[in-house]
Amino acid sequence: MDLKGTNEPEFPIFVRFENGEFESYDDVEDLIHNLEDFDSDVNTDCEARDARGRKVRLKLKLLELKELSLQ
Repeated sequence: MDLKGTNEPEFPIFVRFENGEFESYDDVEDLIHNLEDFDSDVNTDCEARDARGRKVRLKLKLLELKELSLQ
């Protein structure tokens, strides 16, 4: 997955969870191994943003990245 274009999310990816805590993820492998199952469309109390602060649509299911795109 090429994430270097300006229309693609840039790492690190930051996720704010419902309890207010933030986690950062440096690459796709980091997302897969540490976030495991996540859907930014379903987890509406959480928010994902890229290195530039842009909102990100992030979906992981069973240790597989399904979607990583700008909203």
